[in-house]
Amino acid sequence: MNDQKNKTTIAQLLQTMANELGSEPDTMKALSQLNEKAVFEHAANKQFAMSGEKIPPKYKLLISLAVSAALGIEHCIDTYTRVALHQGISKEEIVESLLITRFVKGTTVLGSATNALQIMAKKEISKNKI
Repeated sequence: MNDQKNKTTIAQLLQTMANELGSEPDTMKALSQLNEKAVFEHAANKQFAMSGEKIPPKYKLLISLAVSAALGIEHCIDTYTRVALHQGISKEEIVESLLITRFVKGTTVLGSATNALQIMAKKEISKNKI
């Protein structure tokens, strides 16, 4: 009996996720068959992460999309894109978010190479002094 109650509860949670996504949450559906607690934990973590009031939900979603794109997680990119479109965020806003992500991620190459650039710049300075 208690097992049936949990199945109904997980079904409701999956339905809530589906309503937000606009389609079935395939990953969470599969995970629910293996470990329902993990799905509830995921939902609680998301609720906590999104609970702040200073950043509007639209921007939280675009940040989520940008981070997913920067990390190269295609499934999350697809999911956040679908949710964004489902919530009325325009294609232009999504593309602009991705272009900003591209710039920031590309800039990390130079940022990561700062020491190498400084080494070469110092070498050039000392070479010119000789």
